[in-house]
Amino acid sequence: MIQIPDNVDSKYRFVILSALRARQIQSGSLPLIKEPSHKATQLARKELQQGLVKFRIPELSEKKNNNNQEKPQEE
Repeated sequence: MIQIPDNVDSKYRFVILSALRARQIQSGSLPLIKEPSHKATQLARKELQQGLVKFRIPELSEKKNNNNQEKPQEE
């Protein structure tokens, strides 16, 4: 069973964050841990579990403001 860190509020967010970090590693970002011959997904998961990856969860009000800005205004 994979242990989800305390700073991640759900297993779904953990999966999304891991996938985003794995994509960064695959695109050329250097891993934050030194583990030879591991896949990017495994490295990303371990980095998150060790608390090495910093992330910010946008507040609900920020999302609403961004959605209002993206909609075209009617005249």
